[in-house]
Amino acid sequence: MRKERLNKKFLDELKKYNFSKINEEQIYLVGSARFKEHFIKIESILQIKYEKIVNICSVDGLFNKEKFSEEEWEKLQTIALKKLHFQDAILILDIEGYIGKHSKEEIEYFERNFKKPIYYLSKLI
Repeated sequence: MRKERLNKKFLDELKKYNFSKINEEQIYLVGSARFKEHFIKIESILQIKYEKIVNICSVDGLFNKEKFSEEEWEKLQTIALKKLHFQDAILILDIEGYIGKHSKEEIEYFERNFKKPIYYLSKLI
């Protein structure tokens, strides 16, 4: 049997979102670590199906947030803000309408410092 990551079942889970609205090449995903499954799936769709370069703050942070001290987490947040300088756009994963404190900080920083597109997952429907 042939393997395929973006099989029908996988794509059907997120079919309500129109990722083709995102025209930029370099996309930074912003959202809560509690929605890591969405990060993984959306990253794969954007990279494989739409050939986008996708970045996030920290893979380890996404999977192991509870293992970081507050000081370590703040350092990761500082790095996240630096990474925003290299992005063409950001996609906010506002699952269930939730946008956390650090995500808000990243969004505000991006809005204030760059005149580039900001997409909200909830608006890609």
